[in-house]
Amino acid sequence: MSVRDLARELGVSHNLVHHHYGSKWELWRAALEHGFEPSARDLFALIETASRSTDWEASVRECITGAVTLLARYPAVATIMADESARGGPRLDYLFERYLKPMADLLADVLGGAQGREMPDLDPRATLLFLTAGVTALLTHRALAAKLGGPTAASEDDVARYAVTVAELIAHGFSGPKGATPPTRRSAPPARETRA
Repeated sequence: MSVRDLARELGVSHNLVHHHYGSKWELWRAALEHGFEPSARDLFALIETASRSTDWEASVRECITGAVTLLARYPAVATIMADESARGGPRLDYLFERYLKPMADLLADVLGGAQGREMPDLDPRATLLFLTAGVTALLTHRALAAKLGGPTAASEDDVARYAVTVAELIAHGFSGPKGATPPTRRSAPPARETRA
């Protein structure tokens, strides 16, 4: 949307936007920070608290369920992250440096809290990508969730079930023995010959 179209939609002067923000980029940045700051502050606090826990599995569960529940209160945040992550460019650069990289670093601290445990060999980049994108999937992939048998709009119960499920998948997935590899896929049984 152009600034002119936005001003028309809001019923304000085109010059008003430029006077207060100077450019479309600055307007986007101000809107993003206005929308992201409360959720980012709460999310960082949640992850920092979880990273200090002595019970690693409990901290992972608390971190994941808390993040899903929190982001469900700010669905636009998850949608913007998903959209900009798919598109790439300067907006993602800004989002990454301001919010996503600090969050990924905190998540890495939570994962690092598993030292001394027997852990599967996990790619840190893949793990963080999964954690960053996976916890928001219910919110950002609503149409797909509906196709898979869920509602188009997630209720509090749906969010709670999703949060617990993701947390359990992650906690159990990270709890496997060190060096564990995924089970190999069994080959399908040979097809039976049909008689003519």
